[in-house]
Amino acid sequence: MRHPSNMSALTISASFSTSKQAVLLEGDCLKLLSKIPDGSIRLVVTSPPYNLGKSYERKGDFEKYLSWQDKVITECIRVLHPEGSICWQVGNYVHDGAIVPLDIALYPSFAQRNLKLRNRIVWHFEHGLHCTRRLSGRYETILWFTKSDNYLFDLDSIRVPQKYPGKKYFKGPKAGQYSCNPLGKNPGDVWVIPNVKNNHVEKTWG
Repeated sequence: MRHPSNMSALTISASFSTSKQAVLLEGDCLKLLSKIPDGSIRLVVTSPPYNLGKSYERKGDFEKYLSWQDKVITECIRVLHPEGSICWQVGNYVHDGAIVPLDIALYPSFAQRNLKLRNRIVWHFEHGLHCTRRLSGRYETILWFTKSDNYLFDLDSIRVPQKYPGKKYFKGPKAGQYSCNPLGKNPGDVWVIPNVKNNHVEKTWG
């Protein structure tokens, strides 16, 4: 969920409510995070603003933006369970025609706090603004960090179809057995997921 620099939404797990599976709170993300106990969140997923001056944010000094993000990252790590994960989805900051990959700029904030980067996932999409003096951007990235080596990764629940699902070993001790996992293959770290084009019906109230 993308949120303004001074307004954000956090989904808090059921451990904070005996009657509901999730609670949606709206407000300043740092103030909301400060109310969450240490080590109580299993998964943090966010797509913060890119400091581009969109309708939901105010573009400012880039170093101040990084400092603000560092404070948010610090709080997210504080509330993260020892076996938890953080997924930080960002694109590029653009200034005077030059891009700064935000995942690279923000990586030190996680690394210096001893989080381990498990994957740098590339989200590839087909639609977006068309550039005239550089190649058009058609991807963003998701940094998946864990707090320790003891974390949940349920590969079987996210497998995708094999390219050759019926392929078998034709010789050797495994002859006749499937040479690939019958449940599917690991989806890899490049995800091709279409985005929604501007002014299409999915982006309107109609």
